[in-house]
Amino acid sequence: MSRPIVRLGVLALAVVVCGVACSSDPAKENKGSVPGTVGAQTAAGGDARPAKVPILAGYVYYIGGPLLKKDAYGRDRIAKFMGEVAQPPARGMVIGAKRDGDRLEYRVWANGTPLGMYRGVMKDGLFWREYAETFRGDKTIAREFSVNDEAAQLMRVKVEDVDPATGETIRVTESTKKFKAPELPGIPEDDSSAAPGKAETVPAAPAPAGQ
Repeated sequence: MSRPIVRLGVLALAVVVCGVACSSDPAKENKGSVPGTVGAQTAAGGDARPAKVPILAGYVYYIGGPLLKKDAYGRDRIAKFMGEVAQPPARGMVIGAKRDGDRLEYRVWANGTPLGMYRGVMKDGLFWREYAETFRGDKTIAREFSVNDEAAQLMRVKVEDVDPATGETIRVTESTKKFKAPELPGIPEDDSSAAPGKAETVPAAPAPAGQ
């Protein structure tokens, strides 16, 4: 059976971080195997301690999650992050964000373990994602590339599933998503406009916040 597609979530934040963590708990999978992550054992007494969130140049850290607002198409997007802290804690959910003009990059950690990294552009004060990466432990397991087609009002998405052991791409899937949010909850979006001959369309799912 083929490996399930890793769907990269952004934030709604308690909800979406579960999404970016994929279908399994990286803390449990990596217990005792990835030094510096949740579940790693110290040499002295076997005390399990979370890794420290790295201090990255230009990053500001938050523990309050994102403030979401609807865009012109009815989709929830990140407007800003809340709960700024001078020093990111090792435990709990931490978001680190860096602004450079209209460009935004942010990362998410849980108990010191990296879950995801996201890049995109701020338009009318809201974040439009263009690239996302999902981690398990310190390894990349998926990459997502998004192109926002303004003329067609479509987001064209390519997802690459990655073998964390080798770094090789093991599956590529392409799909499209309309800018306009579905009017009725629970009704899947029509992805039939995906280019023919490409990898099969990703099944529609509830739109994660911040896309």
